[in-house]
Amino acid sequence: MDQGISAYLGVYLDELEEQLQILDEECLRLEREGASPETIQRIFRAAHTLKGSSAAMGFEAIKELTHRVENVFDGIRSGRLGVGVELVNVLFAALDVLRGGKAALLAGRPDDIEVGGLLERLEAICTPAEPQAKASAAEVPQSGAADQATPLRRLVEDMWPQLDDSQRRVVIAGFESGYRIYAVYARAHREALMKQVRALLVYNHLQELGELIAAYPAAEEMESELYSGEMAYVLATLADEAAILQLLGQIADLEEVRVCEVAREQGGDGGSVDETAAAEAERAVAAALEESAGRPQTETIAGSAASARTGAASSAPASGEPEGKVKINPTVRVDVERLERLLNFVGELIINNTRLHEVQHRLNGQFRENADVQQLNDIAAHFGRVIGELQDGMMKTRMLPIEQLFNRFPRTVRDIAMKSGKDIDFVIEGKETELDRTLIEELGDPILHILRNAADHGLESPEERLQAGKPAKGRLVLKAAHQENQIVITISDDGRGIDAERIKQSAVRKGFVTAEAAERMTREEQIFLIFHSGVSTAAAVTDLSGRGVGMDIVRAHIEKLNGIIHIDTEVGQGTVFTIKLPLTLAIIRSLLIKLGRQTFAVPLVNVVEIVRLAGEDIRTVQGQEVCLIRGAVFPLIRMHSRMQIPSGPATGRQYVVILGHADKRVCLAVDGLVGNQEIVIKSLGAYVGNVPYIAGSTILGDGSVALILDVGTIAREEGSMPADLRAELYSAERAEKDELQLVTFRLADGQYALDIARMKEIIAVPSITRVVSAPAGLLGMINLRGSMLPVWDLRTCLGLPAAEATAHTRIVVVEQHGKDVGIRVDQVTEVLKIPRSELQPVPKELLGGHPGATEQACRHEDGFVLLLQLERVLPCEATAP
Repeated sequence: MDQGISAYLGVYLDELEEQLQILDEECLRLEREGASPETIQRIFRAAHTLKGSSAAMGFEAIKELTHRVENVFDGIRSGRLGVGVELVNVLFAALDVLRGGKAALLAGRPDDIEVGGLLERLEAICTPAEPQAKASAAEVPQSGAADQATPLRRLVEDMWPQLDDSQRRVVIAGFESGYRIYAVYARAHREALMKQVRALLVYNHLQELGELIAAYPAAEEMESELYSGEMAYVLATLADEAAILQLLGQIADLEEVRVCEVAREQGGDGGSVDETAAAEAERAVAAALEESAGRPQTETIAGSAASARTGAASSAPASGEPEGKVKINPTVRVDVERLERLLNFVGELIINNTRLHEVQHRLNGQFRENADVQQLNDIAAHFGRVIGELQDGMMKTRMLPIEQLFNRFPRTVRDIAMKSGKDIDFVIEGKETELDRTLIEELGDPILHILRNAADHGLESPEERLQAGKPAKGRLVLKAAHQENQIVITISDDGRGIDAERIKQSAVRKGFVTAEAAERMTREEQIFLIFHSGVSTAAAVTDLSGRGVGMDIVRAHIEKLNGIIHIDTEVGQGTVFTIKLPLTLAIIRSLLIKLGRQTFAVPLVNVVEIVRLAGEDIRTVQGQEVCLIRGAVFPLIRMHSRMQIPSGPATGRQYVVILGHADKRVCLAVDGLVGNQEIVIKSLGAYVGNVPYIAGSTILGDGSVALILDVGTIAREEGSMPADLRAELYSAERAEKDELQLVTFRLADGQYALDIARMKEIIAVPSITRVVSAPAGLLGMINLRGSMLPVWDLRTCLGLPAAEATAHTRIVVVEQHGKDVGIRVDQVTEVLKIPRSELQPVPKELLGGHPGATEQACRHEDGFVLLLQLERVLPCEATAP
């Protein structure tokens, strides 16, 4: 491959993938809806574009194949060919070969692209009505189709003043030798990719006709990401204008071509040119013209075009763009590695911003009235806002529409339907949903495998569906949506469903579970056995699926991305696979916990509940510690022994974090809770390597390092829990709709609670800025990561005696009237899950001085917990003092 062209291989491959996606979608539409003029035109244009760019890159096999595809659609467009199943199948086969060609190019083996057989099949389709080759120049708008004149177009119309003396001598020598001199202008389509390659292709084509005397713009500008696609050349040739137009008409995506012959009198009589120099120039240009037809074209834009130009880059007019021209927002292609480096720097800024706020908090505690500290507060607030905006902007650069992934699958489903004789209505919803680019790259194989299973085995044949009273056409839906800080992907079908009994029998035959243990499993557990390798309910094995060797890979892949997968199925009704993933793998919100004296982070997406258990709630059964929580049994894991960490001091009640990962629920014993915050994930690096139970690290606000626990590994090692207790694991989930999750806290001598759904976070008390003429109960404003937050004293609002803050005092950030507000409480105690049926009216003796603040309570330990109604406690203007 020419070295000058090979520099554009990455851009070419991007365009190849984009045009193949267009061809895939439009061929599916062609098969489904017929040959509408719009569909045929889009396919024809995509094939034409690929043909031109492949010719520019020197990939003859791909060029020939796309040229034959172009001929087929030219025949359809003209009415000489009809659309049938055989034609569509051949077109899809051609697209498969083109995708294989892309893989060969990536592997550096362009000679492996084999298209001979397909060329014959496409030729056979066109043979009954072989179209005459059309002059492609007819497709390129000529001078009459142009918009407003640009500086380069005006240069072509009045070329002579732009040439320097040496270039003028060559022009005069060309005239003396009997050659024609042309000024040639071309402009690539504004939406065309690889504009630089098209400029190079124009340059090479013109070199075939003669000798280039000048080229505009400068080579550096042509190679720029912002290159507009305009180019102009001065050519000495024996060819006429029609030959130039026909040759350039073979180049795809040229929006305009203009050819202006330079009249001999336009160059004057040449009296100012030295005769000896003119004679030498005449001999040089004549020799160059004689050999130009047979020499290999190895020059690059930066080489030969620059030498032919001889300084002409600076000769373009300095006049501005015409008034009224539409402003186009330029886009540039940026290396992913460069974006990753920028995101790493943003992560460092977030870490240092957290550390800055830690220092700011300490200074405010010691030098509250100091003017420099007040100025530091202002700077820190502004810095926090800028960091937040920068983080949002950088995260958006990582986010891509999931459409790029989902568009791969309609063709797959179509091919399975054709092969199995099924009629499938494949629906895609939520294409505009955005998620991290890394996740898009990783999700392709798991989703593809689930779709294959659904189409090949989940959906019945038309005959079976009619017998079951269903429509003959099966329905398969792929959907994506955001849900809080997660993305949820569902793959659903209305097929035969998954038979839990058959799954159980298959797992027993394979030895994954004993018959006795299988009988004690819940239906959900039995269905989840499908994720073991070799477990399958397929009546027949096909070349696509049915061996039971793929679902375990699907599960492992999803869990590696810190996601979970769930199956909801009914026999005869269909199946829904639900995949939940974090939106990004770079910055996550985590719960900070204490194991001994060390701080660890647990991804908040894996935290189900936090409880404090009495000694009698923790038991040992068959050598395994388990927790008894509201009738459910959970295995208890103590990471201290596994990670060789000394345990913290013994207390009366044990803090336990219930972790959820895929189908598992486990309890993690911790020595303390620090809080939750957004963290930047850092790898441990090559020197440390893989550490058991650790997924990465992060830097906290005080500069210390916290390790991030690998919840997946911890949960998977829970295999030793007795089978007779395992069946109880899902009882909490089954009762979840009837339960209420509360965060309890202490005020004076009373215990109060708020619904956890309203709470954003719990923080230590920072520096509070007082507000002049503040209403009763408003303590002031705090700076929370660049945002100003009002803080209310809940004691005052409830009519309780005032009290100074202590080491246990916390600010609970809640949502009130759609905005965040802070409330100060004496101490946050625990998180409770209680059945709604246990709620009861508040005893009269507990109503106190604010009877409207609470109407319900629940018994807990030896007393009552009062459920607050903040709307009746805080004033209406609580969010905007």
